[in-house]
Amino acid sequence: MPSRALFVSVFRAAGVRLCDAARLRPHPAEKGSGHAFEKCSTPMRWILAVWLGVSVLGCAGAGLAKRFQTHIDYLASDELQGRGLGSEGLEKAAQYVADQFSAIGLEPAGDDGSYFQTFNMTLRRKLEPDTFLAFEGASVPASLELKKDFIPFTFSSDDAFSGELIFCGYGIAAPGRQHDDFVHIDVRGKVALMLRGEPPDWADENGFSTPHAMFRNKVYNAKDRHAAAVILVNAEPREGEEDRLVPFDENSGEAYGLPAFHLRRAVADALLQGAGLPSLSELQKQMDGGTYVSRAVPGVTVKGRAVFRKETAPVRNVIGMLRGKGPLADEVVVVGAHYDHLGLRRPMHRRFKKGKIVREALEPQIHNGADDNASGTSGLIEVARALAARRPLKRSVLFIAFTAEESGLHGSTYYVNYPVVPLSDTVAMINMDMIGRMKPGTNRVQIFGMGTGDTFQSIVEKAARGVALDVAPGVDAGGRSDHAAFVRKNIPSLHVFTGQHPDYHQPTDDADRINAADGARVVRLVSRVTEALASDTRAPRFQQEKAAQAPASPSGTPVYRVVMGLSPGYGDDGKAGMRVEAVSPEGPADLAGMKAGDRIIRIEDKTVNNIYDYMAATRNNNPGDTVTVVVIRDGKEVSLKVTLAAAR
Repeated sequence: MPSRALFVSVFRAAGVRLCDAARLRPHPAEKGSGHAFEKCSTPMRWILAVWLGVSVLGCAGAGLAKRFQTHIDYLASDELQGRGLGSEGLEKAAQYVADQFSAIGLEPAGDDGSYFQTFNMTLRRKLEPDTFLAFEGASVPASLELKKDFIPFTFSSDDAFSGELIFCGYGIAAPGRQHDDFVHIDVRGKVALMLRGEPPDWADENGFSTPHAMFRNKVYNAKDRHAAAVILVNAEPREGEEDRLVPFDENSGEAYGLPAFHLRRAVADALLQGAGLPSLSELQKQMDGGTYVSRAVPGVTVKGRAVFRKETAPVRNVIGMLRGKGPLADEVVVVGAHYDHLGLRRPMHRRFKKGKIVREALEPQIHNGADDNASGTSGLIEVARALAARRPLKRSVLFIAFTAEESGLHGSTYYVNYPVVPLSDTVAMINMDMIGRMKPGTNRVQIFGMGTGDTFQSIVEKAARGVALDVAPGVDAGGRSDHAAFVRKNIPSLHVFTGQHPDYHQPTDDADRINAADGARVVRLVSRVTEALASDTRAPRFQQEKAAQAPASPSGTPVYRVVMGLSPGYGDDGKAGMRVEAVSPEGPADLAGMKAGDRIIRIEDKTVNNIYDYMAATRNNNPGDTVTVVVIRDGKEVSLKVTLAAAR
């Protein structure tokens, strides 16, 4: 904890005497001119409030919980407008963290002696109305309508293109399966038309698609063969599905370096049949039966361009160093948390009414991100405070508040590519993301990545016993937070998480829903783990973790044809079944009587042990199907009838 002298200097800089600040009264010299506390900058006022939480409460435990909440109250306040990329609120948050690091006594470890590591990035790409796609020599409308008949994919380049149209089947090259849609055609300089997905019998034993079905692989197959562009069409819709275009996400940072468009099936059918070729449905049947169907589309040429307006701005990681002492001082343990969130945007999540998803046009709302991830940022500050009071440690500790996590781990990825301490001297990384909503009384925290370091399990278990917490280990195969950037560099990394909830990525993720008392316990846990890693003469050795088979999909994310309206548990707590973290009001699960805390052990005749089993169990179902779901509740099996809703 910082010394009184440090706080005296901070208060004097603000024009406030300690005694006056404690009473929240104006300095005598300020009488008649306004409250001295109010004259401070907003971040400074919050620093003063944190100090008051230390001095007034007296009790160390209550003081930590109070400070944990106080940081979140500011970071997740409407004043910061959701800490979206490029916003003034995000800059205020960065300055707040830097001010806290300075007050704690961390050394600046950013650019030019500052706390900031700055880099430029494209914040968003706005799709412009002069985007076009046109076909010549074909029996299709002369003018196609953007967003109705076609749309560029988010990962499309903005290059203009033109060329002959050529049908490339599924756009797959898989020598191991003796399948190559490109083997008898030349796509150089041409526009490759292909179906989404893959032959259905390629799915694994759980029914999940292979990586060959991913957009990324299809586009790069065409790019590697020098195609001018790619046009993708949905495969034959299943019962209850519609031929929908993938919406353009202006906040995505993906870019595959080739023009890529999504086209309606009706338009593609008109192109093919107008050129004397079979329909899409017939071609798909032939492909699924093993017939090679790739061929030119005679007499049809295509031209087009996706027109974007790029908005770029500098963004900042915030970095402070707690210097170690001794022969291991040049090595570091990284403790991190992202401080950005979604900003001002339309709500993302589904809302149910009478068991079905409600489609509604909502106005943009502030997404304050109290748990995601003001809680982790607050934890970062308080772990730094705790360890600064225990100095010196054998190793140095680097505290990093990452930016741009929500748009694709950009802050952490930039850091590992441009580290302030060589990665060869980085012995471990601990990431805190969503640590503020532990369910009271559960004493349970999920920690992913326990298998990435050979000493992690013993260190974490000892630390958990010291704060009376139960650890649910998990394998984060998808890399959903900033630790993933370090794992990819073979650095042992942990991700600390207190669980999913219905307010995730919703405007309702507000500070008044934080469980500060248990959040403080998580801070103590991370402090103990970090101290052990910084003090142990033996660094953990990196190990690759193996996860259960995760699903692939045409977009690279799991495919959900139907939904129950629940938030699944990700961590492995050693108990049977998959824990239900939350249930969406009026969703299928809610209407069937499912409750948060239930553990799904069976769907029809399929055993469920984890999220992958859960997703696989309904992969062949259609909207409106009713399935029997067996859950464990209070130690007893309960059978529920759940009528599945369409995922979109």
